[in-house]
Amino acid sequence: MAAFRCRAVATRQLSTSAVARESVKDAAKETAKKAESSLEGLQAKAQQIGGPIVKKVESLLGGYSEPLKYNLKVAGSLAKQVYVAEGLAPPTSVNTVTSAYKTLWSRASNINYWTELLSNGGWKKVGIYAVEAYGIFTIGEMIGRRSLVGYKLDTSAHGHGHH
Repeated sequence: MAAFRCRAVATRQLSTSAVARESVKDAAKETAKKAESSLEGLQAKAQQIGGPIVKKVESLLGGYSEPLKYNLKVAGSLAKQVYVAEGLAPPTSVNTVTSAYKTLWSRASNINYWTELLSNGGWKKVGIYAVEAYGIFTIGEMIGRRSLVGYKLDTSAHGHGHH
């Protein structure tokens, strides 16, 4: 008799969990449908507002428009793959960001941290991070200047070099 009761309870629990799973699936499907419809509405509004701006930019770019679109799509796809592969995620709270900056500031202003880095060889890792940051900064400067070396100056009006 006890074996029958255990079997009946187990069957009841399995059927209850199956019903719960189905209701969770239905709720998830419903939520996905709602999100999709609101996203479509948002996309339509964005196209309505941004459409003329995009057309103006495309006309200014001329023949560079298509290669630029392609390269932006490739860069976006690559960034997405890196984001997923590295398991990256945005900070979940302001406290996370402030905590990170407080840690950086406390280490940078603490002489004991620097002496420990020198003694255990951690300075190599910090040096590599610094070189990476400088490289990213330099690439940004080159993009901003639209030139690899220096800024393009128009000196013809100043009479420089014509003595």
